[in-house]
Amino acid sequence: MFEIELKNPDEMTIRLKDKTVNINIAQSTVAADLKVGVLAGAGEFEIGDLAVTGVALKDGGIMYRATVSTIKIGLVGNTAQMEDLDNLGPIDILGTTNAKIVSVVEPKIVIPMGNMDFAEIKASVKVEKKLKIKNASSLPATLEIWKLD
Repeated sequence: MFEIELKNPDEMTIRLKDKTVNINIAQSTVAADLKVGVLAGAGEFEIGDLAVTGVALKDGGIMYRATVSTIKIGLVGNTAQMEDLDNLGPIDILGTTNAKIVSVVEPKIVIPMGNMDFAEIKASVKVEKKLKIKNASSLPATLEIWKLD
């Protein structure tokens, strides 16, 4: 089981049983109280039960793919182009600032970030403080929007 919260509009917090990981899409950083400090940029990192891959964008920015067990979480900011999304792979939970990306990625859950206007996305909306995921079978069958406040 893990939980997802938004610390601010650009930073997603993923809480595992033994680690808390903060991924900031505006600053392209991953923080988890590591001895090496804050991780930045493209590359692959393992933090406890979480595998994080930073994928370089054509404009020099970074998008992230985090995997917990078999659940894949994507974090994509405004600078990602549609052709960049091929490098993200299949995603179950998408945190994004760009509503147009949702139809390309086809996640099961969308978490609006930044100032994203998600009104044009046809899906049920849930407003909560955090999203709790027990396992892959607890993911919804159809697209849901989780506005985390």
